[in-house]
Amino acid sequence: MSKIDYEMHKRAGYADPSPYPEIKVLKPNLYYANLLIDDYAGVISEFTAISQYLYHYFFFKDIDKELGELLENVSITEMLHMEILASTIKKLGGNPLIRGSYSTCNNFWNGSFIYYGKHLCERLKADIDSEYKAIDEYQKHICMINDPYVQKILRRIILDEKVHIKLFNKALLKFCGCTYKPLINE
Repeated sequence: MSKIDYEMHKRAGYADPSPYPEIKVLKPNLYYANLLIDDYAGVISEFTAISQYLYHYFFFKDIDKELGELLENVSITEMLHMEILASTIKKLGGNPLIRGSYSTCNNFWNGSFIYYGKHLCERLKADIDSEYKAIDEYQKHICMINDPYVQKILRRIILDEKVHIKLFNKALLKFCGCTYKPLINE
């Protein structure tokens, strides 16, 4: 099977410049796969982020072209994360269905996981919150997964999420006159 070149999907300026690691695992492990299913399509997940950012994009593109491009390109980066997670889940022996595991009690993903919002500033703050929550979940999973290859993959995804926080805060400063960092990561 040929190696997938994830670099070709990377959007310059919307992802950390460091390369993505090769997708491999020590051995199949369904427990690890189920942890990653939550990152893939659980309540706090890449699928939720993609859906939320695309919803916000539909409004932001009418306000400002660059703001629309920001949400569009961050969404595409999150799609890349979803693809990387799907490949990792499969290598761990799991099935990357569009559902969570622990966060959803194995139920399928649904649109109530999205923060829709009504105003630009609250939407951007919600997008920043989503990135912080994703980082927190990835860090928890790094501690729970005793596979250096999977840990390396998650650490690399975190680098992109940190870029997204900076980009969203830059937009928040431009359009709302402030930056934002949650007091407590929930």
